Amino acid sequence: MSDDFKEKLHKLIHQAIHNFGGNSQAIVQIVDLLFNFAIKVRASDLHLEPLEKFLRVRYRIDGHLHELHEPLPIKFAAALISRIKILAKMDTTATFSPLDGAIQFGEVEMRVASIPSFGAETMTIRLLNTSKNLQNISDLGFTSANEKIFRKMISQTSGMIILTGPMNSGKSTTLYAALRELNQPARSVMTLEDPIEQHIEGISQIQVNEKVGLTFAAGLRAMLRMDCNCLMVGEARDAETSQIAVRAALTGHLIFTTLHAGDSCSAVFRMIEMGVEPYLLASTLKGVVAQRLVRKICPHCKKNFPANDLEKKIFGAEEIFKSVGCEKCGGTGYFGRIALQEILIVDKKIRELILNSRDLDKIQETALENGLKTLLVDGVEKVRAGLTTLEELQTILGENFFVI
Repeated sequence: MSDDFKEKLHKLIHQAIHNFGGNSQAIVQIVDLLFNFAIKVRASDLHLEPLEKFLRVRYRIDGHLHELHEPLPIKFAAALISRIKILAKMDTTATFSPLDGAIQFGEVEMRVASIPSFGAETMTIRLLNTSKNLQNISDLGFTSANEKIFRKMISQTSGMIILTGPMNSGKSTTLYAALRELNQPARSVMTLEDPIEQHIEGISQIQVNEKVGLTFAAGLRAMLRMDCNCLMVGEARDAETSQIAVRAALTGHLIFTTLHAGDSCSAVFRMIEMGVEPYLLASTLKGVVAQRLVRKICPHCKKNFPANDLEKKIFGAEEIFKSVGCEKCGGTGYFGRIALQEILIVDKKIRELILNSRDLDKIQETALENGLKTLLVDGVEKVRAGLTTLEELQTILGENFFVI
C-alpha cells in the first residue's frame, strides 16, 4: 500500500479523534475507515485489542499480523467495539460473554467475534470477499499430478475424504472448490457447517445451532434421511460425529470432512483415537489431503538471485527466484498465498495397515513407497517453480522442515 494512502488514513483518524467529544458520527467514521483500510491491504482478519493505554489495531495479511498505523486512544475502545457489535447485530450489553455476529460491508462479508479481556473486550473480524473467494480446483495450487489424484478421488460415488491441517490452512476453500465441481443437477449435495463461509447456489447448506440442539452429530443424522448423494461435515470434532460420518460413508454416501492433524497419515490415527473402528475406517476412507498455506513471491518485484549453499544443494541451480519488496506487497516481498498439498491415497496396502497395524511409521513408509509426496516435497517443487521461497517453507513447516 502507498505511503500516501497511510498518510490519508492517519489524517482522517486524527480528524475523527478531534471530533470525538460525544460525537457518535466520529466513531462511525473511524469504523468505516478501519474496514476500508483492511480491505485495501487485503487483510483476512482485523484485530482490535484494548491494552492499558491504547487500542492496538492489527491486520492479518497473507497469514502474518501487521501493525500498519498508530494505535488509537484507549477511550475509543468501548465506543468502537459497541458500534461494530451494533452492525453485527450482537448484544451490546453482554460485555462479559463471548459473542459472534456478521456484517455485510459492500461485497465483503465480515464475521465478528468478541471475548472479554482484562477490563475490556477484544474483537476479531474476519473478512470474506465473496466476489473473490469462489475458487475452482484448478485455482488451488495443486501440481498437475496432485490435481489429477484429487479429481479422481472426489469423483467416487461413496466413501470418506478428509482434509487436514491447522486453522487457516485453506481447508474450507479446498472443500468448497470440490463441492462446486460436484454440484450437478443429477446429484443432491448438502453441507453442515459452523459457520457457513461461502454460499453455493444449488447446495443445501445447514448452519449448526447448538442452542436448539442442532449439533454436528444431530444434523448429520437428520441429513442422512434426506436422500442426498454427497455430504460435507464442516469438522469431525468429536467421536460421535466421526462415527456417524464413517457409517454414512459405508452406506453409499460420499462424505467430506475436516480434521486437525499434522499430516495425512496422522489423520488416520486421529480418527481411530476418536473411537472409529479400524475395520470401518479401512472400508470407507478413500483419501486424506493435508494442507498448508505459504506466501507467494510478489510478482511485481520478483527477481533472480544467486542461490546460497543450501539452495544449490536442493535445486542444483546457481540462481533462484526471490523478491526485494515493493509498494504492491508493502515491502514484504510476498503477495497472496498458495497451498501446499500432501495426498494420501488409501489403497489395498494402506487399508490392510489400518485394519491390522497401529504403527504410524509403517503407514508413512508404505505411503512413501506408493508415491506419496509430502508437504515438504510439494513445497520444494513450488520453490523450484518460483512460486514461494525456502525461507517461507521453513517458517510454515517448522519442525517438519529438514535439510535435504
